[in-house]
Amino acid sequence: MNEQKPIHYFVCSKGSDSLGLTNATEDNTIVEYFDSEEDVDLAKFAEIVKTKPNCNQKHFIVYRGDDYCVVETYNVEKTYVFDSIIRFRIAATLAVGEASIDEFIEQDKRLENGFAKPERQAGFKLRDANGEIIPDGIKFVLQILRNPEEDENEEDDEDTKGLSKEELLYYNKDWIGINSLMNDGKDYFLCAQESNYVSFECETIDDIVYLKHDGGYFYFDIDNKFSGIFIGKAVPTKEQRVQIHYDNNGDICLTAWGGRVYVACGWFETAYNVVRLDDTEKQLCWGSPMKLRLVRL
Repeated sequence: MNEQKPIHYFVCSKGSDSLGLTNATEDNTIVEYFDSEEDVDLAKFAEIVKTKPNCNQKHFIVYRGDDYCVVETYNVEKTYVFDSIIRFRIAATLAVGEASIDEFIEQDKRLENGFAKPERQAGFKLRDANGEIIPDGIKFVLQILRNPEEDENEEDDEDTKGLSKEELLYYNKDWIGINSLMNDGKDYFLCAQESNYVSFECETIDDIVYLKHDGGYFYFDIDNKFSGIFIGKAVPTKEQRVQIHYDNNGDICLTAWGGRVYVACGWFETAYNVVRLDDTEKQLCWGSPMKLRLVRL
């Protein structure tokens, strides 16, 4: 039995289909709909919440279809707007009463000195570790750099004796692979693999570069608390897109489109070494993004 008082959602009708209450915290939810953004009246919404003592009285959430906004019930001037990708964590924290809007805002200030929100560059081109442009359809692999500050480890001659040139390239390194054991088997998802690789390619559509594998596109399932990168046949929507960023060494990091939560690898957290967005406070404040080196085949 869930003893937490449900969070009250006010949802714009245009966004009702994409709300996707699949998380346990959000399933314990009261939802009311409004027709358009012109109908957003925070004071009115607060009065509605006050008449429902069996729901969370401290905060409610307004979902306009494009963003989420937490509002203090007894001080509607105090709000906090956040991205859909972290809504599960926000909802869970509010449900147990462990955070306030002031704490969310303070955390954002701390993050300003951590991971900056990257900006998309017009005319973006995918490049390999040598800075050379990767044309659409050219195969490449993605090496995971566990410690990008160090040079690649030299291997013992005895360990590598008898390996082919190709085997030497991939020996004792970590690579992005794929798995199909989650998401009901509908789409593959990315994982980390040692000494084993999967080839990828890119496709440019309307000046946007999409990463692909075997004809499928990388995408985020924003309604899935797993927060992994999946591979599906449809061209991703804006909310589903994977955004690529370069660091000063020419290595790449991945975020959701327009987001600042980077992809990390859950080493040893599961049997799959899941590659996913990590929005935990520990990762956001003190962690570092997973860095990938693009190696052309």
